[in-house]
Amino acid sequence: MKWERAKELYKNQWVVIEAIEAHSENDERIIDDLSIIDATGDDSIKAMEKYKELHREDKNRELYVVHTSREKLDIKEKTWIGVRR
Repeated sequence: MKWERAKELYKNQWVVIEAIEAHSENDERIIDDLSIIDATGDDSIKAMEKYKELHREDKNRELYVVHTSREKLDIKEKTWIGVRR
């Protein structure tokens, strides 16, 4: 699904999405195709809890929590350097 379609189907809601197809460009993650995992209405805390639960189960999934009021998915990439605990 494209972001434009997700915004139509889940207007003004917090959603947990998974990137099905994505690529990087100029330190930005471009989501070409996505899947809606969960929609939580206006409950951002519930969306983050769902994200954490899914991330704990499988850290390799590319998951994001976003609000559908956003015009576009503006996902900046960060490079982590150092030791992670």
